Amino acid sequence: MEQVAEVVRRSLASGERPVVGRVIDLKGFSTLPVDELIAIDGKGRFHGDLLGRRGAEALGAAARDLPGGGLATVAVEIHGPEVKELGLACGGRADVLLQPASYIPERLWALLAERSPAAMVTVIDGPAASPSALAVDRDGRSWGMLAAGAAAVADRLVDEARSLIGEGRNAKRRVETDAGVALVEAWVPTPRLVVVGSGEMVGAIDAQARLLGWETVATESVDDVEGMLDWAGATAALVVLSHDPHVDAPVLAAGLSRPIPYIGAMGSRSTQSRRLDRLAAMGVAEEQLRRIHRPIGLNLGGRRAPEVALAIVAEILAVHCGRDAKPLTETVGSIHG
Repeated sequence: MEQVAEVVRRSLASGERPVVGRVIDLKGFSTLPVDELIAIDGKGRFHGDLLGRRGAEALGAAARDLPGGGLATVAVEIHGPEVKELGLACGGRADVLLQPASYIPERLWALLAERSPAAMVTVIDGPAASPSALAVDRDGRSWGMLAAGAAAVADRLVDEARSLIGEGRNAKRRVETDAGVALVEAWVPTPRLVVVGSGEMVGAIDAQARLLGWETVATESVDDVEGMLDWAGATAALVVLSHDPHVDAPVLAAGLSRPIPYIGAMGSRSTQSRRLDRLAAMGVAEEQLRRIHRPIGLNLGGRRAPEVALAIVAEILAVHCGRDAKPLTETVGSIHG
């Protein structure tokens, strides 16, 4: 996703008129991901992937013919031998929305390029249908402007976008409004774990993270941490296992200097107290210290390394999805809401 975002930013900066496309409706294709985003640059080149070769064939011509101020929906069907060639479980039809990137706020591409959760709102059908879009971040801040006929529903759609980001995964929904049907899309990169420490816990955390499709890097050196946090981006999860005071305090301070969503430190409550004293002596403010999950992990009761790793990764997942990790029996309403 971040690579596609960078392509769009470069293409717009060079005066080109790139087009972006994504699936908005799917029939069949039981194993096809529907959260992909592609960019077609001013030279007609595809960046990202959507429906493989068949998608490129169908969408290339449509992108060239797309009106400068319009939207287009292109139906792409795959049946017969092509299903097996593309590695799909079954064939089907996908409706792909094409939209000129120049109508999308540049802030969206900046957010995606830095792996920060972001959403986009576009009215795709009805009296206020337009390629003009809103970009929304996880705090509910928005950029851009919808067509004049949708101004009255913009705040509601921003709230819908923020809610969708809060689900912690790529998702999209259609919202019926007086101005027409709005497409709300959220892209939420998976966490990238930066683990500081050594021993079997590092391998156990990596194994649990890989089950979720997450990437992990590990180090014992303070000097590596800044570069690793740069790699992890805005969805970084910093896990400090080290009890070395020359390592844990500066690493935690480095994490707290960034607006990353998860910072956790392993150790007893007395160890945590000593760490806080060291961080306070380094000038870290009290409100920043409260961001540290200490002791790290959910209270699952496990003692073995794989069990503790499960508790840590589960807590990261809960934070990523904006949940408080209560048992479902203690909650009300929709399980997924």
